[in-house]
Amino acid sequence: MQEWKSLRFQMNSNYTPVSQFLFVGFTGQQQMPQLIGTFFLFIYILTLVGNLFILHTVRKVKKLHTPMFIMIMNLAASDIIYSTTVSPQMIYFYLTGFKEIQFHMCFVQMFFLHFAGCVDSYLMAAMAIDRFVSICYPLRYPTILSNSVAYKMCAVAWIAGIVVPLLLVLYSFPLPYCGPNKIVHFYCQHGQVARLACTDTSLTLTRALILGFIVLLGSFFIILLSYLKIIIAVIKIVTKDSKTKAFYTCSTQLIVVTIFYVPRIFVYLATLFRLYIPTDLNTALGIIYCLFPPLVNPVIYSFRTHEIRQFILKKIVLKVQYKYNVIPKIR
Repeated sequence: MQEWKSLRFQMNSNYTPVSQFLFVGFTGQQQMPQLIGTFFLFIYILTLVGNLFILHTVRKVKKLHTPMFIMIMNLAASDIIYSTTVSPQMIYFYLTGFKEIQFHMCFVQMFFLHFAGCVDSYLMAAMAIDRFVSICYPLRYPTILSNSVAYKMCAVAWIAGIVVPLLLVLYSFPLPYCGPNKIVHFYCQHGQVARLACTDTSLTLTRALILGFIVLLGSFFIILLSYLKIIIAVIKIVTKDSKTKAFYTCSTQLIVVTIFYVPRIFVYLATLFRLYIPTDLNTALGIIYCLFPPLVNPVIYSFRTHEIRQFILKKIVLKVQYKYNVIPKIR
């Protein structure tokens, strides 16, 4: 394959650079593309509403001005960037049939796609550390992890999130692209784009794989270690109520972590061990791990957080009171 690319590049030494890429999406025949586009539009709207609701609620409810919810608020902002980087392109693809993206814009999308993914990984690691300190060192928690410390951790996540995506773009952008320009996906993922270069990309792809593993498995290792220590600490708790509360709090984070990491780790391990994944399955997994976590995270935090449930209930009660001129009681 690489020999063929080198030969193709030599034969096209006076090549005309690719000016745009074409998204292929799923390779099979698509039925009712407008319906699929409408579905993705609905998912995108729900994602925006849910994450904006989290941002609004955490800002409004003073009880939520804690390190954990500062991190959740930053995660919601990152999820908005993540979804907005991918969803509009997919929606436009299905509703209009327009499959092109300009060459430079593809690399802009690549940067923000991997940037949001890195920030999410770092924030989830920070949230795991927060839970570890909260449960294992409850008396020292206010001094170890104050709000200012939480803001600093989030700032580090956003700044550190720039490094890997920038390197991926710097590795792939200068490569010669002389022909085919079809991306078998719905967005400009680094591996899919770099493989289109008319030269040997093995070093570029290996570097990208290593960087991906450092971010993904590095943050996952921190999360795993934190929760192992949490489980050991919870088992030692004597009172049943405290043990139940600790498990309930941690289970919320574990659901979010599982949804985010499992599909990604599967794809990375399959790539590492050169396992065959059907093209459409690979595309579907890419959609799942890009669109599903930003959609469900606000739902999970809303239904499993008492303060947020109370905020929602209060809003409903006020609307009922205004509409029917009654004064219902909130229990």
